Amino acid sequence: MSDRSTEQAALERANLDARIAFVAASFLLAYAFAALLDRVGAPERFVGAAPPYFTILGLATLGFLLHSMRASVYYTAGRGLPAAYAGFANAAIVIALMLPFGARLAGGSWAVGAVAGVFIGLAAAGLYVGPLLRKTGVFSISELLCARFASAATRVGFIGAVALSSTLLAAAGGLIAVNALVEHTGANRGFAAFLIAAASLIIAGPGGLSGVMWAAAAAAGVATLGFGWPIAALSLHDALPSGMIFGGGASAEAGKLLESWGVTPTPMGLPVEFVTTIAVALGIATLAPVLAASVATADGRSARRAGISALFWSVVIALLAAAAIAASALSLARATAGQPPERLPQAIYQASERGLLSVCGYYVRGPSEAQRACAAKGYAPGAPLAAEEIRPIDGDFLLGALPQAAELGAAASGLIASALVALGLALATAGLQACATAFGHDALYRLRGEIDLTSRRLAVNRVTLVIVSTLAYVTAVTGVFTPGALVAAALAVSAACLAP
Repeated sequence: MSDRSTEQAALERANLDARIAFVAASFLLAYAFAALLDRVGAPERFVGAAPPYFTILGLATLGFLLHSMRASVYYTAGRGLPAAYAGFANAAIVIALMLPFGARLAGGSWAVGAVAGVFIGLAAAGLYVGPLLRKTGVFSISELLCARFASAATRVGFIGAVALSSTLLAAAGGLIAVNALVEHTGANRGFAAFLIAAASLIIAGPGGLSGVMWAAAAAAGVATLGFGWPIAALSLHDALPSGMIFGGGASAEAGKLLESWGVTPTPMGLPVEFVTTIAVALGIATLAPVLAASVATADGRSARRAGISALFWSVVIALLAAAAIAASALSLARATAGQPPERLPQAIYQASERGLLSVCGYYVRGPSEAQRACAAKGYAPGAPLAAEEIRPIDGDFLLGALPQAAELGAAASGLIASALVALGLALATAGLQACATAFGHDALYRLRGEIDLTSRRLAVNRVTLVIVSTLAYVTAVTGVFTPGALVAAALAVSAACLAP
């Protein structure tokens, strides 16, 4: 490499780092301002709701500013995404995939089962499948598979499988973000669904893969801060129980609580858990959104480094999320321990009224309803409740409830809500882009003999984005499916149709 090209590459990297520093500083200042408002006594609802909406605005602005009409940028981010940032962005997508099963992070073993399958699949994707895609120069896994089969029907099947799994993930990501807005800010579901669908289009539409990857990298930063800040605050105040992860005392106690609440499933035996591990690993290793970061890197070596970075950051963020869920479960249990149903904290009644937590198997609106519900189960007036009678609906609720349960303030609640929204948007936009690439490039361009104009391909891409975003909006508004069901279906399609 000549001195001139080396100097130019160094200058481009310096410019890139400067832009990233500016974006990071903007997010940090916004969250610091929310913390300041919390300290000076601003209304809690406003302080808790402002950070998630700023996060949506910031990610949408970042994606829009990266707009491009060049196919190489739209489909591959110009093959210039640094490995460290590519891995960081991919970590956000992977953690978003795990959120519907987030309680397993705190209440189950990482050695076998769905969690183990995710990390094994990510390792396979980052160290083998992703570098293979980058080495061959393809835009997606469906293009790689189509190149190895002459049958048009087989090619259409591969493209359809990628499009279907990506659509399911786009809907799951949008639903995660919508649920976070509704549960943690009290937003109207229809408004939240429209806002998330519009933001997803603004991120993925103008900039393609470039916008998606940089927005995902920003989402990973928000998630690291959002999950890490409450844990750090509890540690500084010596309020964090020891042994929160890897089978420690507090982790084991939290695991028993989560299992008694029904938030985590009862272990099904080693053979079933082993099969689950393999199935999830195969699904993750061949998911188009998970492989997108490798496509955006400079070469095969960079793709492999990005895979290592993704694995590292996924483990870090997963550990923070696991500690937050465990701490929230323990705080919730201690806040309600020995309390009769009519004397529970007001936050319990508020959460139950919104359908986020049940008391004696019912959603109640106040002390009198709680007393009647528990009387039906044999509790006498004034009798203390057992811990399993106060049941949260899922791990996402526990994540968002930690700041309130541990009295960390509304700003911390807003930051965790921001993390959940950002991760949901990262998964939604990655799914949108992967589906659009399958139709706009793999189907329209490759199957037609590479004769279509770039403008037509990008137009098909954007029409696909609108259609899939509309489907995701309808899914979020109706609430027919859960994020977990959509992610499981996407993994099943990927494992069954692409992995073999």
